[in-house]
Amino acid sequence: MTELKIACICLFMLLLCTIESAAQVQKGDSNLGLGFDTNSLSGDNGESRTNIFLNYTYFIGKRISLGVGPRFGWLKDANDQKSNSIGYNVFLNYAFVSESGIAMPYFGGQFTKVSQKSEGNDDPLVTNSIGGNIGIRFFLTERLNLDNNFSYTRVISGNDTLDDLGIDADGTVIQLNVGLGYILGKR
Repeated sequence: MTELKIACICLFMLLLCTIESAAQVQKGDSNLGLGFDTNSLSGDNGESRTNIFLNYTYFIGKRISLGVGPRFGWLKDANDQKSNSIGYNVFLNYAFVSESGIAMPYFGGQFTKVSQKSEGNDDPLVTNSIGGNIGIRFFLTERLNLDNNFSYTRVISGNDTLDDLGIDADGTVIQLNVGLGYILGKR
């Protein structure tokens, strides 16, 4: 956990140093993305999860973007029980941009809904969570970008609580998301 905190601090410092950097987006542009994240929930009955997500982001303005996308997950708990999940994210981000550049730091908020189906269980676990993210999008070409962010989410509702499931955790998840995106613009 200490390594994750150090990584978060380093990313934040990088964002502060590049706050005046610019990126190649304008109002009306869209970004199609494919990403990956992995996370773990610690405790006596913890779990590890891998997610793949797709997203569509629309730039409402030069600095504000709204996005949505499905996510697919695979989980293994401390007892080696496996499950799959499907869900979606909705997010709103604010970016620090100008006319040209190679980096676009941003921060924002998100809502996530996930339905998880375990082996041998007929009823899926459905959870809703809210949280925030902070990241930076590096432009590899004028349109191709590498998107890296940390997100912090907290479960706010569901058909079971973590206590009911016997998971010794407080319902928060910190994860590093890495993905590739492609800007669809008016150019």
